[in-house]
Amino acid sequence: MAKSDVLFVTDAECATRIGLPTQDFLDALPALERTGFPTKDPLFNNKRYWPAIQAFLDKRSGPASSFQRRNPAPLKRAAKGPEVW
Repeated sequence: MAKSDVLFVTDAECATRIGLPTQDFLDALPALERTGFPTKDPLFNNKRYWPAIQAFLDKRSGPASSFQRRNPAPLKRAAKGPEVW
């Protein structure tokens, strides 16, 4: 089984897969966990579930996040002429 196929990862393995030095990842963990980053699972030697980490990162920073408008402007009609939507 390739390392990339392993589902439960240590914090060091997670940092490597994300592309951060381990200490930078550990420094960021408290803030990440406050926003829903997957926690360690005691049934799997206190490792984190990689697919859940990927889903978290995709939701936080993935391509779809750039298309979401947080406060969309209301549609306006033109003063005169055809409707503008």
